[in-house]
Amino acid sequence: MIRNVGIKPFVMAMLLTFLPALATAGKISGTVKVRGLRTPENILVYVSSAPKVSVELSSYEFVMDQRNLTFIPYILPIVVGSSVRFPNNDKVDHNVFSLSRTKKFNLGSYKPGESKTVIFDRPGIVEVRCDVHAEMLAYILVLKNPYFAITDKKGRFEIPDTRYLERLGITGVKDLPSGKYLVKTWHQKLKTGKQRVVVPENGVVSVKFALSRGTAGVLYKR
Repeated sequence: MIRNVGIKPFVMAMLLTFLPALATAGKISGTVKVRGLRTPENILVYVSSAPKVSVELSSYEFVMDQRNLTFIPYILPIVVGSSVRFPNNDKVDHNVFSLSRTKKFNLGSYKPGESKTVIFDRPGIVEVRCDVHAEMLAYILVLKNPYFAITDKKGRFEIPDTRYLERLGITGVKDLPSGKYLVKTWHQKLKTGKQRVVVPENGVVSVKFALSRGTAGVLYKR
């Protein structure tokens, strides 16, 4: 008994010494405020360059729906190599296409209840339209890594957005390793915001963006 009592405090002391050193990852969270828009919702916030993840993401399928002559969602972030399915859940024919440099495609006319799929193999911005209905517009943002988020109605975000990824069935994306990162924003009606942050070894670094209307920039320099 005397030996056991002596060993336990020693073990606990060793654990307390080494556990903080093992916690070397954190999150980025914050808010986006905007001028010139009714809401700070649906703004992409992303880490432009991040370490590779061990999770294979290229096999996942994302969905951009078509309902009431509207693409849903309006802004869809995906990762390079993923596919996007375009189901027609309207009562009329659609013809989904894009003339964007990142990915040019034309799915042709297809009827209600049908669905077509496109693979996006290059990072960048893809403007999606319907050749039958000129008012239909959406954006697919093809990202190099899964460290991104879309702001909610109050402009809040957290990176990585594990809840968004898990809804798609993507699990295993860990917090960012501690270090320096460049965080950027994108919205088609707003000037790009940029901030350099230092992710702590354990915890959350907070970021605040104040954006105004203007010409949106590219996701990555070519």
